[in-house]
Amino acid sequence: MLIQGTAGTSEEQLRYGWNYAELLSKGPSRNALVSSPLMRAMEQGKIARVEELTRIPADVQDTLITILSEKSLPIPELGLEAQAVRGFNVIATANNRDKGINELSSALKRRFNTVILPVPSSEAEEVSIVSKRVAEMGRALELPSEPPALKEVRRVVQIFRELRNGQTEDGKTKLKPSSGTLSTAEAISVINSGVALAAHFGDGVLRAGDIASSLVGAIVKDPVQDVVVWREYQETVMKERSEWKDLYRACRDLDE
Repeated sequence: MLIQGTAGTSEEQLRYGWNYAELLSKGPSRNALVSSPLMRAMEQGKIARVEELTRIPADVQDTLITILSEKSLPIPELGLEAQAVRGFNVIATANNRDKGINELSSALKRRFNTVILPVPSSEAEEVSIVSKRVAEMGRALELPSEPPALKEVRRVVQIFRELRNGQTEDGKTKLKPSSGTLSTAEAISVINSGVALAAHFGDGVLRAGDIASSLVGAIVKDPVQDVVVWREYQETVMKERSEWKDLYRACRDLDE
């Protein structure tokens, strides 16, 4: 049972809403009530997943407090409450590196068991994750292209790691960090976009030109700060790596 959290998520989307035609004609009743995915999960003993919890406004987030602590959802208009049955649980996800997020209240934090998933510690581990997910998604989408070469995946992952950490992998060159998260998920998205371009507009083989446009979009979030960061990285790092000349030229062509 999925609830997609956004800045526009309302309290009704977490609790319940009303069929206003039924409400106006017959007044408040169980038939007029429209259950949210969370309410249905409670009644059916299923798991509710709140995606991007910290995107939801703080006052709406706190709607979850009673549900998590009492395992019940009051319906004061009807003088009733929905009771959770065995099997009900709530999983919420959030990215604390994102911009534009709303902090959870202390009361809500106490009601969650928090698990922090760190960025993969090594480049090899991150490359492995990206390669695996890209291959899985390629099969699911039935893309008529070859799996991306490990070299291309490694380049994207290395760029993300270096801009994320503010230095090159060998530690010899300091870099201005990007304002974006540059997460492993974004690396997967960049490679997936490149594979799709290669499949539908190329020869089915992922090349530097297929990656460049998605790469720029993932890195340049702030049109002022990140443009400077990205250009400096191209000139001081990419240009100096002989095996990256094709990617450097593809990125420069987009800039021009």
